[in-house]
Amino acid sequence: MAATEAVTERFTLAEPQPLLIGGREVRAGQTFPAVEPSTGRIWAQVAAGTAGDVDRAVAAAQSAFETWRESSLDTRQALLWAVAERLTRDAGRWPALLATENGRAVREAGLIDVPTAAEIFRFFSGVVRDLHGRTIPCGPGAHVSTTQRPVGVVAAIVPWNSPLISVAHKLAPALAAGNTIVVKPSELASVSTVEFVRLVQDLFPPGVVNVVTGFGHDAGRALVSHPGVAKVSFTGGTETGRRILGDVSNRLVPALMELGGKGAMVVCPDADLDTVTEDVLTGIFAANGEVCFASSRLMVHRDRYDELLERVSARAEAIVVGDALDPATQLGPLVTARHRDLVAARVQAALSEGAELRAGGRVPEMPGELAGGSYYRPTVLASPDGATSASCEEFFGPVLTVEAWTSEDEVVERVNRVAFGLANGVWSADLAQAYRLADRLDSGMVWVNTWFATPLGQPQGGVKASGFGREGAAATLLEYTATKVVHASLDTTRPPMWT
Repeated sequence: MAATEAVTERFTLAEPQPLLIGGREVRAGQTFPAVEPSTGRIWAQVAAGTAGDVDRAVAAAQSAFETWRESSLDTRQALLWAVAERLTRDAGRWPALLATENGRAVREAGLIDVPTAAEIFRFFSGVVRDLHGRTIPCGPGAHVSTTQRPVGVVAAIVPWNSPLISVAHKLAPALAAGNTIVVKPSELASVSTVEFVRLVQDLFPPGVVNVVTGFGHDAGRALVSHPGVAKVSFTGGTETGRRILGDVSNRLVPALMELGGKGAMVVCPDADLDTVTEDVLTGIFAANGEVCFASSRLMVHRDRYDELLERVSARAEAIVVGDALDPATQLGPLVTARHRDLVAARVQAALSEGAELRAGGRVPEMPGELAGGSYYRPTVLASPDGATSASCEEFFGPVLTVEAWTSEDEVVERVNRVAFGLANGVWSADLAQAYRLADRLDSGMVWVNTWFATPLGQPQGGVKASGFGREGAAATLLEYTATKVVHASLDTTRPPMWT
């Protein structure tokens, strides 16, 4: 249990949060409570936006689009850079807010979330100057050129697990490309998104950036189904992604889907187990395991299986679980008690199917006000043959399944048989083997001898049930544009079709 003397001051909002529409703060008719995962206390009241609020936000974005789409690239570049500067200037206020909001350990929020969000805006501030078309050679009688034009109003649906980073991944490229945007954050983590947009909205013309908070079945569905929305950009669970695609399919609206994963770490017999152990702990227990990139399957060659299983299990038992606001905490509470109970139920199901519990697998007893939190011990399951549900279902929590393999063909088949295809990894001192395996794994990203390496410029995204489209790279600008062709004929001759 983490010491409590150094607990960071808890974040509390005295007034209900507003909606942000057309550059103004709009009070909603109804609100709902934000509940702190560490204690179970209500710490804020969030606006419950309605379909009518969505109508007003989309109308404001449509109006702003008519002028924002014609803004110069240097204007967009300067404003995106200014967002990063303002976020960095106020960096000290975000860790406590993020930890209060979703249970992410406060030390992680300060080390990762804030600087990463700022760097995303800086990155797109730079690459926006490379937003250009092409001249296409089509023979001496024609001049064919293309331009990349913004698509219009973007609906951005943001998850609860890394809200500040996710908002940056949506806003920065969409705005750089000349679009306007309506953001709908998760009802489990709305406050940070509203506070961030409040901080920077004066940098942009009114209506360029709007936020409607509320529930998915109300505000969320109204937004993705709105006839004024030209593109949907969603990060979240695969089942929700399917529902959104169903809602937008009738209007043939394009979508970017960054969905779930079931990441596998493939450990070869010659791998450095000291390095592997550190990468395993980071891969599955960082961000409380509530991340789509989590490495929830550890696929170890049988020659090293027992040794690595013992190492990882012992280290998992030593992880400090506690108050997300305590700098000594290594793993905070899960986002809600309901989600914690779902993770626990899935662990019990795997055990009933034959998995062996090697660490965790329980709700810890917490003192004082923390007794109301949604804590769960980091868990390690041994399942050498990978035959339980823990090897194919996304738990979205701090649960690792350790499996054994013998041949390359075997491990490739077992990794690829799951529905997901977001991220996998290979650990080997033999780079020829590492690249051979990496080439055969079906996922949008494969890491070699590392995990969670996501520098800006490296495309992030998946295949299969993990979605489509790429974030965090120069190519992401093209996700938010449409190619327009101008074909100018230089030849006055015509074929004799009508003579």
